[in-house]
Amino acid sequence: MPETITLPIDNAATWRASDFASLDDIAFDLTRGQQDALTRFARSVRRANRSWYDLTPDEEALPSLASSLASMRDETYRGRGVVLLRGLPFDELDEDESAVIAWAVGAHFGRRASQNAYGDLLGRVELNRERDDAWRGYGKSTPSGFHTDHVDGLGLACVRPAASGGASRLLSAGAVHNVMAAECPDLLRALYRGAPMHWFGEPPSPGEKVSGFTVPVFSQSEGRIVCVFLPSYMRAAAEETGGALDPDLEDAFASFKEISERDGMALEIDLAAGDMIVIDNKAVLHGRRAFDADVEGAGNRLLYRLWFEAEPARPAHPGVVAYYEGLKRAYRDPVLKSA
Repeated sequence: MPETITLPIDNAATWRASDFASLDDIAFDLTRGQQDALTRFARSVRRANRSWYDLTPDEEALPSLASSLASMRDETYRGRGVVLLRGLPFDELDEDESAVIAWAVGAHFGRRASQNAYGDLLGRVELNRERDDAWRGYGKSTPSGFHTDHVDGLGLACVRPAASGGASRLLSAGAVHNVMAAECPDLLRALYRGAPMHWFGEPPSPGEKVSGFTVPVFSQSEGRIVCVFLPSYMRAAAEETGGALDPDLEDAFASFKEISERDGMALEIDLAAGDMIVIDNKAVLHGRRAFDADVEGAGNRLLYRLWFEAEPARPAHPGVVAYYEGLKRAYRDPVLKSA
């Protein structure tokens, strides 16, 4: 595949928020019958004293939703790269029952992958003051800048919104790419070159601190932009090896950030209980506004997070493949028999 493409990309995933009349443009709404079927299913699992990790593939098939979820999957990986599923009956269920639904719905978007060195497959995105892995933003209430995770697809199911704040923010990597192609193609080239990554506290091999290879921020696969946007990981890798990040790459990151904050670029969604967003993590970046976690009686914001590996696997730049494979080892992903 080409090392660098400074021409505009033209596909459904190169949207701007201003392209949408409303969130209805990306939404799939469950019918009352589908909601009732999910409620009965989750409660039957609970009555049998089982949990989300006990579900069988037959149970995860969810026949009442299968057709809708197939359309959503296609829109995620072949279309705009983002869908909003509304109406999961979390208001009627407790956290464990809601987890059953989130896990089963996630089965329709790919193989569910491990998310960290703890081996979490169903993550809890909530304020957690006891965790000491400072590079991870999902346990905090502070703002989270635009970034990508370490997998093909991402699902976030809202069980309980924050008392105030906490809006999810989504940004098309292709849309940023096209602006940079028009305004600063030299900086775009720096993003295609990329840099090594720091492994922080989750190395694929004991003692390894920095990837022995370069990971491009931008590459392409099957006509879609592939984005790995983690500037702090690249800066930390440079510092670890006694250097500094390439000035052109720093300038490119600054340009990327400025473009992302322009009016009409990013989509903002205040998730309600029962909303679930699914994105193509390689085509769409995500972030979050700060939220208030300490309002008396409001409870804490809780989202269930799922990572998806697309099946069949999509081709990718060797640096991206090596990075993701290294993290699978670090995260003891169940797809690796030796994990």
